[in-house]
Amino acid sequence: MKDGYGRPLLNLRVIVTDECNYRCLFCHIEGEPLDSPIQPGMARSLGYLSLDEYSLVAEAASRVGISKVKFTGGEPLLREELPEIISVFKEYGSFDDLSLTTNGYLLKSLSEWLKEAGLDRLNVSLHTLKPEVYKFITGVNAHERVLQGIEKAIQTGYKQIKINMVVMKDINDSEIPDMIEFAFKKGLVLQLIELHPVGLGKENFGKYYLSLDEVEEYLSERSQKITIRKELHNRPIYFLDNGVKVEIVRPYNNWRFCMGCTRIRISPIGELFPCINWFGPRPNIRSYIKELKTREDKIRAIMNAIKDVNKLRRPFYKPPYYQEQAYRKEEK
Repeated sequence: MKDGYGRPLLNLRVIVTDECNYRCLFCHIEGEPLDSPIQPGMARSLGYLSLDEYSLVAEAASRVGISKVKFTGGEPLLREELPEIISVFKEYGSFDDLSLTTNGYLLKSLSEWLKEAGLDRLNVSLHTLKPEVYKFITGVNAHERVLQGIEKAIQTGYKQIKINMVVMKDINDSEIPDMIEFAFKKGLVLQLIELHPVGLGKENFGKYYLSLDEVEEYLSERSQKITIRKELHNRPIYFLDNGVKVEIVRPYNNWRFCMGCTRIRISPIGELFPCINWFGPRPNIRSYIKELKTREDKIRAIMNAIKDVNKLRRPFYKPPYYQEQAYRKEEK
């Protein structure tokens, strides 16, 4: 399935909860506007999707060609049924990859359960190696606890563990070499993320934004190989001389990033939306299936909902016309 710009739909981001135990100064709330009537923590009262509804979503997503699922939040590990939700996607879908993004606060106690449920990979947010900076960024004094969670995840034996580091000017940008060394010692992938002007990130953007141009120059000098992850945002990946893999996520004012997007999202209450920057109407799977009786009819209805949200997909940052045509010609 492709959108009007020829971009395939391959990824589903499943927001299992809007609750979070952190207060990160760049939080984007998965694209939920700060003035939304559905404020963080309200989805539970409105009715989370059930395991049965998730099983319908999993099967419908598989049938339309989605091959990768990422579970997120809020903080997904706060959702009590998370292992069961992962198991449902494992059982009813046929996905190449099930992954999860977490702040790591509860990871030590849940790592084995998540792996047993069918989770393949982990992204753990670790923006600094300094406890005092960690508390400043997240609002939580939990640096050592997260490090213990990462150690437990390494012992659990996931296919891959990736460290997410949002790079911020004059806060943690000087720590990039140290984070590379940390990833080397632990056998992890490091993902450097550019600050994005969404949610609280919009409020703090002017103060903390740092272009990753110089960072990429530094990585390039240290790299043995550089590749482009075309199936997701055209992200550059640097294979460093010490064996560490560093992935760059640059969503700000970047048409190549947007033209390489292959993702949609589903909220905890069943809303589908095409982009973190989308603030228009959101098809809700519950409205598609409420009058239907059979499982097959419900699956087909959710497939139609996914097709409808796919029609809404468009790059937030669009290339100039001539660049867009060259891009499409190059892709063909």
